[in-house]
Parts: sequence; C-alpha cells; structure tokens
Amino acid sequence: MVDEMKRLSRRARQPEDPFGGSWYAQPQPRVEVERVVTEETANLVDFYLGESVLGVSQLLLGGPEIAISSAQISCSGLIDYGFTAWHRDASAATQAPTTGMQADLMDNSWGYVQWNIALYDDDVFWFLPGSHRAPTTEQQRQELLMDGFSEFIGGIPIDLRAGDGVVYLNLGMHWGRYYSSKMRRTIHLGFRAFGVDVFPGSFHYHWDRGLGFTRHLSEQARKFYTRSAELCTEERDLVEFTLRAVAKGNEVEFSKRLAELHPGEQHRMVAVVLLYRIATKITLIHSPENAMMTVEERKKMVGESPPSKFSENLAGRFTTAESAALGRRFAELARRLATDARQVEEHYTEVYEDLNPGEINPPDFESRPLRCFHSEMPVGFGVDEFVASWQ
Repeated sequence: MVDEMKRLSRRARQPEDPFGGSWYAQPQPRVEVERVVTEETANLVDFYLGESVLGVSQLLLGGPEIAISSAQISCSGLIDYGFTAWHRDASAATQAPTTGMQADLMDNSWGYVQWNIALYDDDVFWFLPGSHRAPTTEQQRQELLMDGFSEFIGGIPIDLRAGDGVVYLNLGMHWGRYYSSKMRRTIHLGFRAFGVDVFPGSFHYHWDRGLGFTRHLSEQARKFYTRSAELCTEERDLVEFTLRAVAKGNEVEFSKRLAELHPGEQHRMVAVVLLYRIATKITLIHSPENAMMTVEERKKMVGESPPSKFSENLAGRFTTAESAALGRRFAELARRLATDARQVEEHYTEVYEDLNPGEINPPDFESRPLRCFHSEMPVGFGVDEFVASWQ
C-alpha cells in the first residue's frame, strides 16, 4: 500500500515537488486506504472494522450508528524533519470556542474518536491527560505563546509498542513530537457517532470521492462504508433544512431541525455556532467575486473546516439571495464571536510582548498552538437570543 501511494505521488508530481512527488516532501506522509486498497490488502479494512477497533469505538461513543470518517497509515518521512506543534484538532475560528465544545462532549456525547495503532514501535504521539475536558491554563497559554514545539508541562508520551493502539478524543491537547526517518507505519483512524445528543462538527470523510474502492472489500465492510455514506448524506440534508429555516426566518422549523441535529438540550448553542461556520462558507462561495471562480480555484480560500467538498455541496443548494439572508440572520452572532476573539487576541498580544520584550512579530492566533485561545462561548447569548437577533 505504501509503494502504491509512492507511485501515485510520482505520477502527480508538480514542478516544485522533489523527485518522487509530494510524498517525499511531507514530514508525515500518509497512506489513504481508500485510494490503494486491493483484494490482497482488504484484510486491513476487516481488521479495523472488527471488534477490537470498531467494536471498542461503538462502546465508547454509545451511538445507535457509527460511521468511519478516515482510514490512513502514518508513515516515516525521507529525513528527520524535527519537532511539530502542540495543538487541539479544533479551531475557535472555524468551529466553536473550546470550552463550549468541551462542555458539549462531556455533558452529551463524545461524538468522535481517533485511533493510532502501531505496526512498529512508535513514540511520536504525546497527549496532555484531561485536556479534552479542561481549558488551557494560563501557564500553558504562556508556554504555547513562547514555544509550542517543546515538551509541555503535564504532557506524556504514548509509547506504543508494535501491536499497541491508543484511542483518544482529538479535542485534547496532543503533539506529534518528532518526525524522523525511523520506520513508522501507524494506522490512523477516525469514527463518528450518529443519533447521539451532540452535533460533532466533524465533516471530513476522506473516502467520499466515491465508493468504487469498496468493490475490493468483504461484503460486511462494503455494507459498512455504504451506510457511512448514507449517514453523511442524511446529516448534510439535515444541515441544509436547518439553515434553510434560518434563511426564511422560520423559528418553529428551526427549533425542530436544531433539536434533530443536536438532540441534547444542553449546549445547543454550540451547534448553532457550527452552523454559523457552515453558513459563512456558503455566503463566501456565493459572493460575486468568488462565484465566478471554479471550485478548484476556491478550494484554498474555502479551507478545510468544513472542507471544500462539504461546503461546495451545501452552497449549491442555496441561491445567492438565500445565502445573503443567512449572512443577515447570523450577523449578531458573528459580531459577538469576533468581538470576543479580538479581546482575547489583544490581551495575549500584550502578554506575549511582556514575555518577549523587543519582539516585533505578533503571535499568530491562527497557528496550531494558539488557534484555541478564544475559548469562551458568547455570554448571555443562547439559542433564544440568537433567534431574537433575527429581528
């Protein structure tokens, strides 16, 4: 499978890429299982859809249905690339403020889990225990401001031996410590729950180029991927129905659809913020200057959370007038989030200057270590206040 990914990389090589293509430019090249799986290697899929992986994920997530979002193999690079950055797999600018998401997963449901399963001894992955449910402390923030690439107070290595696996909540702080050329083949998986009390806000489905690859799989695995695709489509339809109710200003329909999307009564405002992020992508795509571009030209601008394919699909379901209506309905929420974020960034810019006198470059709050510094949900602005703001 690795050899086939290398072959695909060579074939897709761009002039700026090294010999061998993008695979050899990456600190952590990854095999995308759905791109290279054959009948000979389909037993890998049967393994991670078996009791020891999918079965454990079902027990942890507790949902009536589970879908797979990604199946990859993290590999060693060509050279020793060095240290990476501590981060959460979240961003307050593209998802919701961290403490809101944390409260949602703790009081309702986790919604999503990730796995690392090592085929060779692997000490790359580190985790900060408890950080999935706790905001970043002031001391930790200062550490991240100064250097997000070093060992972190309280962080521990997840020292996997060949055959070991770790399952974790990716909202927690973690670190790919040191990417080197040491042989690494670690299966990396993501599973999502559907029908639970939370709207996870994880929209990456790495197999959604199509299900043609499933012809190589066992009947059971083929059925699982097919159902995963159905669950993804059903949720995307529900997101459309919910946003359409917002665009029309239909309070009754919005309340009904929001309760379907986020059945848990607590922390529904987190789902509203996630819907706002999706609506922002829709209005961005429909803006006059961007509507003239091709999907490929817009891809980098649209970004990866939600990913381009998800955003483009939903944008195609709304007219320009409807997307403008979404912009108006979410305007007050957007203002409050932006104000809160600006205050946080101004404060920590001052802290950074005190810690780093003479430094002329301000901190980058979109970087992986700092992108969750804006951690608090808007105060006194819940679902009822959001609906009232439409007026």
